Amino acid sequence: MDMEPKITSYAGLLDQSTFKQWYKYQKLRAAHRYDAEDVSFLMSKPSFYFRDYEMMETGAKLTCEDEAVLSEIFCGHYVETLSFDDDDFGIFEKRIIRIRRTESLTSIDYLVATPWRLHGKSKATKFKIREEKDVIMSEEEEAGLLQQIGFILDKLLATGFFRCGRTGLEIYHEVEARIRWSPCLRPLYVKQVLYQQINARNLSLKTHHNQLHFQEQNGDFVSRSVNNEIVNSF
Repeated sequence: MDMEPKITSYAGLLDQSTFKQWYKYQKLRAAHRYDAEDVSFLMSKPSFYFRDYEMMETGAKLTCEDEAVLSEIFCGHYVETLSFDDDDFGIFEKRIIRIRRTESLTSIDYLVATPWRLHGKSKATKFKIREEKDVIMSEEEEAGLLQQIGFILDKLLATGFFRCGRTGLEIYHEVEARIRWSPCLRPLYVKQVLYQQINARNLSLKTHHNQLHFQEQNGDFVSRSVNNEIVNSF
């Protein structure tokens, strides 16, 4: 049975520079078929981090360090450069951006309305972004993939990979290479198995330089208690 399209709308205030940045990462995320939580995990941030940025929540912005990590996550992919006409209010003036999000069974479509005109255009520009959804795996296929990831993480644990704290992106790259770049692999599957390792007290979650790191469990009861609080909020 076909799913009725789910339509949501939201808006935020951005200037031309921050909109170009926002548009670039929205396009890149859609091209990779990552959802916002995938990107947050790969950035080694709490699950809401990239979602808040994408939804243009007040105060949500990317740091220079965030952009450096995102360039690694989306390495080798590029987005067209937007060239807007001058804004009568000034290029640093924040203007309202409106997004209409339509989700169907197979894709998510974004209609992004801006107040600016691209060079050579007479009307304010609207952008369309399409995000294709992954093919849904059966329960058996998903269980098999999670089991494969579990074997890989067990081997990485046994060889001391987690002795020093590891970021989400480092771990994902290691799993990706060992699972031979399976088209079904997604960051959140890796995250799910990592949390199983945390629940089994094989790994702990530490914060280092404003990033979350997965590290071998040292058996310290106090550290475990603190880490469990972090896990529950992540």
